[in-house]
Amino acid sequence: MSPAGPSKSAEAWGRPAVIVLVTALAVLLDLTFGMIAYTHLFYLVLIIAAFWYRRRAIVVGILLAMAHVTVGSILYGTPDAGILVNAAAFVVAAYLLGYLFEIAGRRAGGLHFHIDEAGGAACDRDTRRLIARLSSRDPDTRYRAAGCLGDAGNPAAVEPLAALLEDPEVGVRWKATESLGRLGTPAVRPLTASLRSENVDVRWMAAVALGEIGAPAAIPALMAALDDEDAYVRSRAALALGAIGEPAREEVAAALSDGNTRVRRGAAIALGSIGGERVVEALVETLRDPDGGVRQRACAALGDIGEPAVQPLIEALGTENELLRRGAIAALGLVGKPAVPALAMALRHGDDRRVPAGAIHALGEIGDRRSADILIRALEDEREEVREAAREALAGIRKT
Repeated sequence: MSPAGPSKSAEAWGRPAVIVLVTALAVLLDLTFGMIAYTHLFYLVLIIAAFWYRRRAIVVGILLAMAHVTVGSILYGTPDAGILVNAAAFVVAAYLLGYLFEIAGRRAGGLHFHIDEAGGAACDRDTRRLIARLSSRDPDTRYRAAGCLGDAGNPAAVEPLAALLEDPEVGVRWKATESLGRLGTPAVRPLTASLRSENVDVRWMAAVALGEIGAPAAIPALMAALDDEDAYVRSRAALALGAIGEPAREEVAAALSDGNTRVRRGAAIALGSIGGERVVEALVETLRDPDGGVRQRACAALGDIGEPAVQPLIEALGTENELLRRGAIAALGLVGKPAVPALAMALRHGDDRRVPAGAIHALGEIGDRRSADILIRALEDEREEVREAAREALAGIRKT
């Protein structure tokens, strides 16, 4: 037997063995001491199973529910409502815990812990051997091989790494994504194809890698992904378009007029990263959008752009469109301190009464000491609407 044999066997049977042993211990405690502690230990089993198997842990939940009903029948005869409720709770808890671990794995890039390649054995320089290790039954071997292939920078590794995006281990999938991002332009084609995968994890990881590469060739596929059924995929695609930057600007800005709400929301997110004068103009106009989610994202994007957006937003304070005025105030509040000097100027010299009042409300949204001083002085302004707006803004600052 090769040295790798026992390791692979342990990997295949170790996890189920742990689950079976802890479950058996819990049932043994119950048969010995009565129904006191074992149901609590069942939840420990569920946490372990959910960490390892994600939503597939529901199978373990069903088995534990069956064991609970069986033990209850042995001890007390026909199971009562309490036993049945507890059994159902195991199934529900298994699914919810698995779902939470799955979401956490997405956000954190995986909950499978590894020693970094730099801290372990040196990478094999033979690309063919490394590619062969991507098929290992041991997830640690696949993880290390994927990382080494990313470091090697050989385009021959693109297709094998792209196939690894379907790996059952989220940590391995993430490492493959990271390595594809390092391989650059040669990885764009399989990654754009992966944006159409049935697996939601594959789609969002592909979007992340495409953002790392930043190749304009990915723009059409990422634009299509703005309408993905999964919100996380849509947000990753939007951020990837933002990372591509100027080459994506025209197409993304045009999407602000798309009839699809999800596409408009994603376009607003992307434009916040791209920036530029024309982007600011488009986003300010988007503050009129009939969809609140689109307006909110346009507002946040203008806040991210910061100082270059201040003057167009102040000009928008004078519009007759109520949605646009409110959005401009909120966006200026998100810009924060860099907007204060321009807002103070608008307060003093605004010809349209709506502009000074809007400037006051924006200063209230910013709420720092400097804006508070301006608001206090505005209490003595000769214009009643300015004094009233200053009182309201100061009251809001005191509440926060």
